Amino acid sequence: MTPPLHRAEEARVAQLRAELLRDWAAVKSHRDGALSEDPRMARTSQAFVAMSLDHAYQAFETILLRIERSLGLRERKEEKWHRNLLADAAMGLPGIRPPVYPSAVEPLWDQILKFRHFFRHAYTVQLDPKLLMENAARLHEAVEATEPFLLALVNSLLEPG
Repeated sequence: MTPPLHRAEEARVAQLRAELLRDWAAVKSHRDGALSEDPRMARTSQAFVAMSLDHAYQAFETILLRIERSLGLRERKEEKWHRNLLADAAMGLPGIRPPVYPSAVEPLWDQILKFRHFFRHAYTVQLDPKLLMENAARLHEAVEATEPFLLALVNSLLEPG
């Protein structure tokens, strides 16, 4: 019979895997939404693409935070914690976890983060269709490059100690 603590740990890991996979599916769904509209066509399309970019990055950041919390890492409170969280995820923690995404795509994720910050704080600024299209393309490239890294990390959660 499996000891109760072992079962509890297995349940915790299974829940984390499910949450990470659900959040990653959300990233990809919002990426698909950002690519589905032409922001040159209408302001409603611009708004949809902008919201999709915002939501995609939010889901990605949720993944990064879940991973840190699951490892018992300190809560981030520094001034540029969003940026630091992103940068740290590109680096592996030897003996603890591999990189969450390849460091080569950090500039892409960083541009999406910067757009999210702009979008959330520039209420009266007109959205630039060209920038929206560039960010949607960046998001697509970042997602494609990140997926093998993230899925490898999630799958490693199945491996015993």
